[in-house]
Amino acid sequence: MKKILLFISFLIIAGAIFCAWFFPSAFVGSPSEQTIKVQLPEASSVAQISQLLEEKGIITSAWAYKIFAKLDKSAQNAKSGSYNIAPGTSFKDIARQLALGPERDEITIRLIEGYSLPDLKSELQKYEVSEISFQDLVGDISSNKPFSTGLRDQYDFLKNLPSDATLEGYLFPNTYRVWKDQLPLGLVIKLLNEFQNQTKGFAEQAVDQNRDLHEIVILASIVEKEGKTSEERRMIAGIYLNRLKIGMRLQSDATVNYITKAGRARPTLDDLEVISPYNTYQNDGLPPGPICNPGLDALQATLNPTPNDYYYYLHDEEGNVYYARNIEEHKVNRYKAYGE
Repeated sequence: MKKILLFISFLIIAGAIFCAWFFPSAFVGSPSEQTIKVQLPEASSVAQISQLLEEKGIITSAWAYKIFAKLDKSAQNAKSGSYNIAPGTSFKDIARQLALGPERDEITIRLIEGYSLPDLKSELQKYEVSEISFQDLVGDISSNKPFSTGLRDQYDFLKNLPSDATLEGYLFPNTYRVWKDQLPLGLVIKLLNEFQNQTKGFAEQAVDQNRDLHEIVILASIVEKEGKTSEERRMIAGIYLNRLKIGMRLQSDATVNYITKAGRARPTLDDLEVISPYNTYQNDGLPPGPICNPGLDALQATLNPTPNDYYYYLHDEEGNVYYARNIEEHKVNRYKAYGE
């Protein structure tokens, strides 16, 4: 009888010690001010999570956390991802945090009218988006990489693009909010959806003019870069259409800058000699693709240009625009604008 009583007493004392050790860690905790980053792999088991938390110094006993997981089922519903957890946090709070999933950073990105794919790539690099993952998705003309085939069948306006096309021109300028962990695909989908919403009826309108939407987007991208106001854009769109009708080259400085990336208001003679299908000083007709992502105003200007009988235009250093019907008038305008 004495031995039984001693054994029961031992169990009571051991239980009390266990409870005194286990329950504060499990349900109370004493988190430190500093947190430790924990990356939880996909489909991690409770045993693996327990071991990881112990190795990181967040809990003192993986065995105790496994016991807790048998008492609280939320500990069995951890989601993979990155977490910041303070050492000393109670098992209960850790389990709730892991079950809710990692915190998500929502970021705001503004795509400005006239931004090109390289511009957007530079913007996304601020958020640790790799150049390769971005180019695999949207394409890249410098490496002859087309946009992802997985996107082509999702949008009618992408289906008939050339096989080597990028998404240049089809990422609609606006301000977007997107989860950082969804970059770059989440953003690109929003940009394409916005293009689809903003350009409803444009394809049909283009067909009525014996053009197609891709031609509209290409010319609109040039108009976006060349025109400064709505009125200018409509006039310039009309001038380019006048040139195309008579087989005259577009001779757009913006297309040259797209190749050289020099950003000069007036390309040099060497710039104009660059060999590229995008050099509209050297090639007839439209370039093979857009040179930037035009805004709604430039697209509408290209669909609804101002009829005129001009074939030339230029801007002076103050931004004033001069139009001319022929090369003689253009020479006079050059003298007015530049003194040459």
